[in-house]
Amino acid sequence: MAEPVKVAVTRAAGPTAYSLLYSIANGEVCGNQQPVALALLDSSSMLGVLSGVAMELQDCAFQLLQGVTVTDRDEVGFVGADIAVLLDAVPAAQDGAEPSDLWKANVRRFRAHGRALDTYAKKSVKVLVAGNSANTNCLVAMISAPSIPAENFTCLTRRDRDRDRDQAFLYWEAPVIRAGARTFPNSASVARATCDHLCAWWSGTKQAGRWHIIPGLVLPPLLRQNMALCARELLRERDRALASLVNSHL
Repeated sequence: MAEPVKVAVTRAAGPTAYSLLYSIANGEVCGNQQPVALALLDSSSMLGVLSGVAMELQDCAFQLLQGVTVTDRDEVGFVGADIAVLLDAVPAAQDGAEPSDLWKANVRRFRAHGRALDTYAKKSVKVLVAGNSANTNCLVAMISAPSIPAENFTCLTRRDRDRDRDQAFLYWEAPVIRAGARTFPNSASVARATCDHLCAWWSGTKQAGRWHIIPGLVLPPLLRQNMALCARELLRERDRALASLVNSHL
């Protein structure tokens, strides 16, 4: 049997991870012949929940699942990781929290993740960042892991892409669960998009998992305008994140 692919998932006690972990364990991400080992990371207060998730995964008796590690430490969870899924962005809406505080918290968190990945993960590790300000959080993690190729860091935009009808892509799409309809809005669709992103990146592209910019893509004027607005906002976020790194001496 082949060596297992080690997949580390942060905020593994959360609803998005709960949906995603079963897709990883049953072969949807790395293939139905590839063994996997899971490292579940979350805060120390969630270790009991993580242990329960680990027992559920083991009770499912997935043939491909070769082990489950539960931890609250990056230096344990990221050791030898082939894939890292970072789901633990600080939520944008927290009672009483100032936007600047949330921003700094995310910078600190993904700075720490990047440094740990740089030290403990494989240099070929593929890192996927999801959550609020995913592009900027991904940038912070990437620049904090200089020994890992920059192309090995991506952020989740697959859910938005799957909804794009102008380019005539046809994908199964999970129902969109509106905020307020349940305690954890959108977790199923985020998990589905994460699974599809990882599957394509790991083994489903003709470029053997490598990405490139497609030249000459014809875009409708409104879409091009919206993309330009997004680009400007991303550049502002980038500058703010870099300033936070400098000012906090992280």
